[in-house]
Amino acid sequence: MLKYRLPSALFLIALLALSVWGIYKVYLFWLLPLFALLCVTAASYEMFSILKANEPFRKWGYFCAVVLTAAGYIFFRYPAAQRARVVLAFAVLLTFTGTFLLPLVVGRIEGTLRSVAATFLTILYVPVSYVFLLGVALAGFKYSSLDGRFFLAYFVAIVKGADIGAYCVGTLFAKSPMGNHKFVPEISPKKSIEGIFGGLALSLALGILGALYLPSVSEAMLRLGGNILGNANAGRIIGAVVLSLILSLLGIVGDLVESVWKRDAGIKDSGSYIPGMGGMLDVLDSLLLSAPIMYALTLTISRF
Repeated sequence: MLKYRLPSALFLIALLALSVWGIYKVYLFWLLPLFALLCVTAASYEMFSILKANEPFRKWGYFCAVVLTAAGYIFFRYPAAQRARVVLAFAVLLTFTGTFLLPLVVGRIEGTLRSVAATFLTILYVPVSYVFLLGVALAGFKYSSLDGRFFLAYFVAIVKGADIGAYCVGTLFAKSPMGNHKFVPEISPKKSIEGIFGGLALSLALGILGALYLPSVSEAMLRLGGNILGNANAGRIIGAVVLSLILSLLGIVGDLVESVWKRDAGIKDSGSYIPGMGGMLDVLDSLLLSAPIMYALTLTISRF
């Protein structure tokens, strides 16, 4: 499994890094919205498959996901433009109203209630959550004191660190004579208590390292808690510990939420096209639930 997972992870990290770091490059700025649209479309496809929505609703859901993602990118990319707000408002109105009106257009009663609910859940969970990740990445266009590229890298490292740490430590203890203690076997049989603590430990380590040495993040942490104990690094570390615990725990919960959905649908992975990882939802599950909090933390830091 690891021999497939590692190359896939490195490829996705490289693609994300290139997309985010190309924000301010004239010839690469288009990579971020394109990468976002690909991720959102793939994840929406998997959600509709899990929820077994009817075909007309799936097509409408894909359309809404693309429109909301594009509108969200425009809103955060051009924060001072009044038209950007109009575009986002129109996209939200179109999604909300159109989803309710679609059953009248389709003229099909069977499965309509499930399909409408599936459409709203998919839109709320995938494109809306993902747009907050774009908001973090593009924070520099609204707050000149912040470089959202570093904050997105920092937050993603903390959340995915919990995944990586849990996987490595859980695998290690599974082969150890000490064994491992299952966390929630009825939801995710492979998750262990040892793995959870290993994930939290790696998240905390990455959070502290980023708060001390990552540009922009380190400066923000200094403003946020620089006077704690009269030591700048102590303030950075305390702030990093709080942020890391919040985000890593949300990431773990997000992973478990998708596990519940997959178990109810009777599937192991949301897809099979990412070697060693499954589908796009399997990659994004821990990030989507924590994305709004990431953006809220970015806004909070910008006030200091």
